Amino acid sequence: MMVTARNLRIREDTAKYLRNLDPNSAYYDPKSRSMRDNPNPEVNPEDLQFAGDNFTRITGDAVDLADTQLFAWDAQSQGVGEMHAQANPSQAELLKKKFKKETETLKVTKKKAVLDKYGGGEYLDGGDGMGGGAGLEGTGVQTSGETVEERNLRFGVTTEQKEYSRDGRMKRNDGRPEPMPKSKYEEDVFINGHTSVWGSYFHKGAFKWGYADDHSLLRSSYYTGANGRKANDEANAMRHGTGATGSAQVEQARAMLKAKTGGGGAASKPRVKQSDLYGDAVPGTSFDKKKLDEALKKQKESERGDGEEKDDRKRKYNSMADDQVTVEEMEAYRMSKKRDEDVLDRLADSEEVLEYK
Repeated sequence: MMVTARNLRIREDTAKYLRNLDPNSAYYDPKSRSMRDNPNPEVNPEDLQFAGDNFTRITGDAVDLADTQLFAWDAQSQGVGEMHAQANPSQAELLKKKFKKETETLKVTKKKAVLDKYGGGEYLDGGDGMGGGAGLEGTGVQTSGETVEERNLRFGVTTEQKEYSRDGRMKRNDGRPEPMPKSKYEEDVFINGHTSVWGSYFHKGAFKWGYADDHSLLRSSYYTGANGRKANDEANAMRHGTGATGSAQVEQARAMLKAKTGGGGAASKPRVKQSDLYGDAVPGTSFDKKKLDEALKKQKESERGDGEEKDDRKRKYNSMADDQVTVEEMEAYRMSKKRDEDVLDRLADSEEVLEYK
């Protein structure tokens, strides 16, 4: 009686289902004792002791065996019936090697025919663009025989040993480090007729870089000469407000703007303090007695209704824009204001006399 046991293990070996105790880990089949996926995919493959049962399917001779089987199936679909990967593996392997060699030869032949017709093989790897002709012996393809080292030497690629200093700069033959390059970009390259490079001029108003020859702030623009520089200065001054002095038209526009704003605009007006505008109580403020009496008289007339009655509905727009309350008027308002929460203030207005006990 023949007894077979699959997937048995030595007792000293760690069980597959103990590699990762996470319930969402790789699935373990208890019947076949197999774990197809990797239980620890986050670990470096070089440090893994077990990468899953499927790992053996993509390593070693298993890949070549699968390739041979696929080649056999393709050959049978093309009409080659006497080929079988399991019945005659030697024949299948020989036919596969022969097929691959003929395929590579056909590709190289087609590539060389295209290069012979249109040229350009000298810029590819190898003197003839065929990788130096490696592996083409006996195929009938003509090669120049130039090695990769000879081609690299022809294009200026050498294998000279270089030494670097501690700060990363390459040392010269005398041991001194080479000077640091100014920039990784090409220098002194003038485009579109310019006589200066981009970034040689900076406009403070626009906060942009430009060309120093015509003061153009547009990159890749064409050089416009002295007239273009004058026009660019006028446009920049009109648009951004600062920069070089413009022409007479710009000065005329500035004069008109200055006259419209009243000579300097709102920024030239003296700033009025909030305490002076609203008459805030400031300790130590001195009042004019005559103005204070007039303000008190006016305040009492307005409270009795003897003064002029003003209707807010008939008030014109911005009629109070320039009105400024003086400190005497504000003090008169405070003196005549009634405070109901003050007990002594109520007693002062009433005729009640408190009896002294």
